Amino acid sequence: MFELFQWLQNLSFMTFIRESGWEYPIVMSTHLTCIAIFGGLIVITDLRLLGWAFTEKSIADVVNGLRWWKRIGFLIMFAMGFTLFGSKASEYYPNPYFWAKMSFLTLVLIHAIIFRPMVYNHPEQLDASPVIPTRAKAAGALSLLLWTGVLCCGRLIGYWEPPQRQNPVAMNHFQEHVLPR
Repeated sequence: MFELFQWLQNLSFMTFIRESGWEYPIVMSTHLTCIAIFGGLIVITDLRLLGWAFTEKSIADVVNGLRWWKRIGFLIMFAMGFTLFGSKASEYYPNPYFWAKMSFLTLVLIHAIIFRPMVYNHPEQLDASPVIPTRAKAAGALSLLLWTGVLCCGRLIGYWEPPQRQNPVAMNHFQEHVLPR
């Protein structure tokens, strides 16, 4: 798998981004801006599903009203995040926070597969219920938890430093027991 990461990082576009003066910071700033906007929209949706905020609006109004903005924000955020990852992929490979973030993103995908048909595709059905259904509250709570995990691990990626090369025993242990094969 490490070879795939190296191949991606060595693509001419990724090398250009990594070695650029302005492009990398612009991509990073765009990614962070989209995280703030997309994250805010996710929080608004989840708080409404939980019944903790925006209760003067119907669930359908909130979910449907933010749907396209969230999709656009996610696409830009994902594209910028992938570009950041690709430009330094071999540095991300041994980073446990990168792998934790990927695990959280996998759980977000599973969350979407499970709750999209039950909650997000038909929010007007939630409004018809006298109380917010448990499935909607579960979707909102899990979404908040999972996206917080993605955000925290993403932030921690930049603070991780690989084990010192002077200790080959620790590095071998790390490669054999921590990194995916």
